[in-house]
Amino acid sequence: MDSQTKNCQNCKKDFTIESDDFAFYEKMKVPVPTFCWKCRAIRRMCFRNMRQLYIRNCDATGKKIFTLMPPDNPMPVYDNDYWRSDAWDPMKYEKNYDFSNAFFEQIKELYNSVPWGIMWSMDMVNCEYSGGVSFSKNCYMCFDSGYDEDCMYNVTVLYSKKCLDSINLKDCELCYYCINTNKSYKTLFSRNCTSCVDVWFSQDCIGCTNCFGCSGLKNKSYYIFNEVYDKATYETKIADLKLDSWSGIKSAKNQAKNFWEKCSVKFYHGTQVTKSFGDYLYNGTELRNCFFVGNAQNMKHCQSVIYPPNQDSMDVTSSEGTELAYEVFCCGNGVRRSIGLAECSNVYDAYYSINCRQSNNLFGCVSLKGKEYCILNKQYTKEKYLEMIPKIIKHMNDMPYIDALGRVYKYGEFFPTDMSSYGYNQSQAFEYFPINEQEAKKQGYRWHEANERSYQITKKSSDLPEKIEEVSDEILKEVIQCEHDEFKKHKDGCNLECTRAFKITLQELQFYRQMDLPLPRLCFNCRHIDRVAWRNQPKLYKRKCMKPGCQNEFETSYAPDRPEIVYCEACYNQEVA
Repeated sequence: MDSQTKNCQNCKKDFTIESDDFAFYEKMKVPVPTFCWKCRAIRRMCFRNMRQLYIRNCDATGKKIFTLMPPDNPMPVYDNDYWRSDAWDPMKYEKNYDFSNAFFEQIKELYNSVPWGIMWSMDMVNCEYSGGVSFSKNCYMCFDSGYDEDCMYNVTVLYSKKCLDSINLKDCELCYYCINTNKSYKTLFSRNCTSCVDVWFSQDCIGCTNCFGCSGLKNKSYYIFNEVYDKATYETKIADLKLDSWSGIKSAKNQAKNFWEKCSVKFYHGTQVTKSFGDYLYNGTELRNCFFVGNAQNMKHCQSVIYPPNQDSMDVTSSEGTELAYEVFCCGNGVRRSIGLAECSNVYDAYYSINCRQSNNLFGCVSLKGKEYCILNKQYTKEKYLEMIPKIIKHMNDMPYIDALGRVYKYGEFFPTDMSSYGYNQSQAFEYFPINEQEAKKQGYRWHEANERSYQITKKSSDLPEKIEEVSDEILKEVIQCEHDEFKKHKDGCNLECTRAFKITLQELQFYRQMDLPLPRLCFNCRHIDRVAWRNQPKLYKRKCMKPGCQNEFETSYAPDRPEIVYCEACYNQEVA
């Protein structure tokens, strides 16, 4: 079948259904999408709050808990241990399917009545102030992470120890303010690095030790801004940078940024991929228009799909172990032959279900465990279930859900965004596709209005000592004003929920002392967004290799107006060899 051009229901822009996409839609028995790939991704990401914690009482035990579910949402919230236990039965919330009401109205009602808990929070020791964290110990303000110890202020960090203020780390120790870094030790203020030791303010480096401000180096030592020095000279120059002081860190960050912008870069981030296009791709083949995808095969329009195996799927976000999956979000440990899932684990042949695990043959279910042949949390025989599913699909097409902006949701579409419990600025969508409040509301998304924070600030960030050696334990009592709030930058600068103030914990202070690092000047939210800005946005541009004489063309996330010198892979490998 030839490719087709469609007009997106949401952004009203044209998008293309490629000829080879039709075979997948036929295999999944779904119609072609009516939203473009970006609006489909946003729609899924609107259902995830990754790092905004709230204090609530468990609706079962009364225990005070920290939860990712905002207090103004209607569903009960349970403590994670209680939610996973057999003390309550989600089947008691069963509903008969109503053919006189749109399906999405019915699943919304069920979703808002069944108790909620975080699927991915389990086996934690002293990690109460974290969300979506498993198999970890002594972690504070960590999110979407696992198998960590003594970590703080991280998002998506795995198998790591004593790492702070980082995003997308794996197998790291004593790393600070890094993003997209693996198998590294004492790597600081760096991005896209692997197997590095004692590396500062560097990008795209592999196997390097004792380097500062470098880009694209492999197996090098004692380099500063890609120039080699002997050990004694290197140590003298590093000492001159005064990296133990706040002014030294700020100066080094600006120098590194200016140097990076003059460097040659490969048109995409990643290794060992074939027949693929997108960015941040690893160990895969036929990854098309994918971002942060690895260990995968034949995936399209996917984001944050890293851990294997993943294959033969489309429109999957923040999931692992997917096969023949479509419009699936934040699922893992095996999801096969399924459509429209959120926060599910080990499910097969499931449709439009949320927070379910170890189940199969579900349609429109919430929080079921070890069940099969259920619709809206009601048990059916296999025969009756198979008889009803075609009728429900027909009903979804004959009586679609229509939202306030007139967008039509039939079978094959993901959950409507007005079902989401979160504002756009609370969700994963805000980090991938940042927009302001006015634009979000124009597109029909909720926007979370920040609560007034009346902290009694006791110290301005500008009054913090230059060096950690000047900081006494009295700092643990201080309420420190975020630099963005002090200089009134949080409204126009961050466009996020600046918390206005923050405190230093004992564990955090001990880390800064061990690493001889100055205290931060920004709150956790502002620091996080500052690091997010270090990665390229998930948007591709058609460009040519900038190596003189090379005519190779490619799609890259480096926009044409950016200053970097963008090379094809062959020219880049020659440059950095």
